[in-house]
Amino acid sequence: MIKNYLKIAGRNLWNHKFYTFINMFGLALSISCSIILFKFITYHLSFDNYHHDSKQIYRVVHRLTFDDGIPLYDQGAPLALAKNIAAKNPKVVDVGVLLRMHDINVIIPQNDVAGKKMFAEHENIAITDGHFFNLFDYQWEQGNKNTSLSEPNTVVLSHGLAEKYFGSQDVIGKTIKVDNKNIFRVTGVVKNHPANTDINSDIFLSLSTLKSIYPEVADAMQDDWGFINSTNSVYVALREGVNPQIIESDIANMNRKAQGAMAKPYHFMMLPLSEMHFDSRFAGVIQRSLLITLGVIGLLLVIIACVNFVNLATAQSLKRAKEIGTRKVLGSSPLAIFIQFISETAYIVFLATLFSFIIVSIIVPVLNNWLQTQFTLNILNDYRLLIFIGMALPIIILAAGSYPALLLSSVNPLNALKNQLNNELQTAGFTRKGLIIVQNVIAQVLIISTILITMQVRYLKTTDLGYNKNSVLLFPLPDNDKGKTDFLRNQLLSDPAIKDISYCYRAPSSTADKGGSIKFDTRDWEKFVGRTIMGDASYVKTFGIQLIAGRNIAESDTAREYLVNESLVKNLGIKDPQQVIGRQFTAGDLSNNPGIIVGVVKDFHAKSLYTGIEPEYITTYRKGYQYAGVKIKPGNPSAVIDHIKKEWQSVYPDNVFEYHFLDQQIADFYHREDLLNKLITVSAVIAIFISCLGLLGVISLLTLQRTKEIGIRKVLGASVANITGLLSAEFLKLVLMAVIVASPIAWLVMSKYLQNFAYHIAIPWWVFAFAGFLALLIAFVTVSFQSIKAALANPVNSLRAGE
Repeated sequence: MIKNYLKIAGRNLWNHKFYTFINMFGLALSISCSIILFKFITYHLSFDNYHHDSKQIYRVVHRLTFDDGIPLYDQGAPLALAKNIAAKNPKVVDVGVLLRMHDINVIIPQNDVAGKKMFAEHENIAITDGHFFNLFDYQWEQGNKNTSLSEPNTVVLSHGLAEKYFGSQDVIGKTIKVDNKNIFRVTGVVKNHPANTDINSDIFLSLSTLKSIYPEVADAMQDDWGFINSTNSVYVALREGVNPQIIESDIANMNRKAQGAMAKPYHFMMLPLSEMHFDSRFAGVIQRSLLITLGVIGLLLVIIACVNFVNLATAQSLKRAKEIGTRKVLGSSPLAIFIQFISETAYIVFLATLFSFIIVSIIVPVLNNWLQTQFTLNILNDYRLLIFIGMALPIIILAAGSYPALLLSSVNPLNALKNQLNNELQTAGFTRKGLIIVQNVIAQVLIISTILITMQVRYLKTTDLGYNKNSVLLFPLPDNDKGKTDFLRNQLLSDPAIKDISYCYRAPSSTADKGGSIKFDTRDWEKFVGRTIMGDASYVKTFGIQLIAGRNIAESDTAREYLVNESLVKNLGIKDPQQVIGRQFTAGDLSNNPGIIVGVVKDFHAKSLYTGIEPEYITTYRKGYQYAGVKIKPGNPSAVIDHIKKEWQSVYPDNVFEYHFLDQQIADFYHREDLLNKLITVSAVIAIFISCLGLLGVISLLTLQRTKEIGIRKVLGASVANITGLLSAEFLKLVLMAVIVASPIAWLVMSKYLQNFAYHIAIPWWVFAFAGFLALLIAFVTVSFQSIKAALANPVNSLRAGE
């Protein structure tokens, strides 16, 4: 019986190849997109959930709240907290710390004439101990998690770096030199971490070496509860059943005992490991809301393809009426007819699924590069994907095939044989119109969203930041010794293509989050936080920051001078910037040493446009300088870069020269928006394409049904334009209704999306008009293709065909 159903289904589909192709291709595209979005979503949902007891692991983060009530979030926690909570809290299983380091040079000593090898590492080098490896699962190839980092000056490498540094895996006992000062002995090798982790270090230095790595601040880092850096992570594993809020309360009590009144602004929180990847307050990579949005888009694309199927099937109902009537007269039951039509649907869906696998396998390598992911399509070994497909296919088959099958299986056989199906066709017609509207509403919302997200991304990348980001080259400063930096400055400025150079902690618009309490003149500590920007006297000139009152800071590390921004002056309750000039200023972030305000600068964006401009102050602090910013003249940047590299290497011969441009650094802030823009744009294009396929199929079927009418109209003198307008008008009305319905929906969705940014575009009215015009134009071109073809046909042939 099943074989017979499939045989008849195959014959029917082959006899209607054009409509079969439209249905299959539309479904294949939508299923392909659904598979890709499913892989993308599950890839991000899988981050760090492979560790044992991952549900019991938390990262300690904190929120700063002052009397102004505005919360400031940071992912860091003090090492003193880790030491105290591990020793005093029985509810805690273990505590691990990870101190990430930035832009570190690694030297591999060589015994032969080849000399030393030098490597630059970024974000993947950290300081920790065995407690960290008790919490997180690493596969050890050599060494032991309990002893490998127990001694000072020991290091554990990943498999990839061991091979990169030494060319083999037999590396125990070999040495590396870190940052040109400390030598570490390799005591362990772990397998490379998987792609789905945010704890992606490849070099683990022993925590017991901390004093040698940071001799000036090691004691404060380990004992001071107020020493918090966003690069210092504290992870806590709780005993099963322990409420994390109890631990938060315990930490708050310990903090009050340690800091007294100074502990009031600090609120330490337990962030579940499962939320670390998604919480943007604490440097989360992607928001869950975005994944939900992408899941909804995948579902909508499938709905659009199913709508095509339903519309084409109901439009074909008249052609198949006699077939249904004959089957019923010969004894076929409604259930058998229903199964027959569901079989045809299943046939198409399975073929479309196979086709979608081919599409996905071809484009996955491109997508990985495009979306910065590392997933592969391995259907037989990916149980999640198999479950997804196994659940999705029956739903798609029922969603696409149920209504047409029920409609056709319920017709009266006598009416079917006489072609008297007015009620059924009227019902099908109303359904078809409604579905066309739904289909185009979805496509229209995606079109509007694409336009507005593109405009927002463009705004983020091109808006005035309050300084000049163009033609500024940034490179690390391995050693901020005054003699070296002064020599390098003089050598670089001798090149006429170099306009200015500044040494600083970070350039404007960075991810740096330094700051603390501030004190102005004779007043008490202010009730808001000031943000610290450390740069030399050339900082303002190099980055084009505008001075609106007073003078620039002088280069000095003893008599400290400050520049403050307009927002800080405003928060002080002072209207005239001149009134703060010459007043005393104390920054808690800089050892509480008082200085003098010498100038006020115009507000500029020291962070991304996700956040508003905060009270900021600029001061010199040589020990904090980690980067050099070089302003170059337009022309031949490669020659200038070669000159900078040559001079830099003459000063720092034991380090690797690397650089990037400031405008690229700023563009990297908005990777998430670029990603969303790409995915929404592709989804919109596919939605429009599938909708057009559906319109093309429906208009071709309806044109065939009205062949005789078209012939009579032509005989009576109707022009091609008249007939084209007649056939197109109904569809254009439906698309126009979809535009009207979609516009307020798109406005609500995008208004909520834009609220995520402190600075964003206003939604202009013309976007909705343009998107509506575009939808109508696309629909008109699609429908007109078949309408004009029908209108140009010989009326004699049309009348004969309609008999």
